[in-house]
Amino acid sequence: MEIISNMAETESIRVQLDYPLERVTQPIIYHLVTDYHLIPNIRRANIDSHAGGMMVLQIEGTRADLEAGMDYLRRLGITVTEVGLEQPWAV
Repeated sequence: MEIISNMAETESIRVQLDYPLERVTQPIIYHLVTDYHLIPNIRRANIDSHAGGMMVLQIEGTRADLEAGMDYLRRLGITVTEVGLEQPWAV
C-alpha cells in the first residue's frame, strides 16, 4: 500500500520584527498561528509596553502562508527584516 502525502512543502525563515508601541499588547503571534497556519519559534524578544519591541522568530509554513503572514505584519506597521541563521550554541 502506497501512502501519498497531501501536505504542501514547508519552508523555514528567520525574521526580526520591530513592533511600534501601539502593537505591543496585541495577539499578533496568535494570528500568525490561527489565521496563517504558521509555526513560530521565538528565538529572542525584548518587548516594552512603553517603548515598543523587537522579536526574532524562526517561522515554518508553506511559501504562500509565509508570504501572507509577512504581509499581515507589514500591514500592522511592524517592520519585518530577514536575518541570517544563528550560530549553534557552543559549550
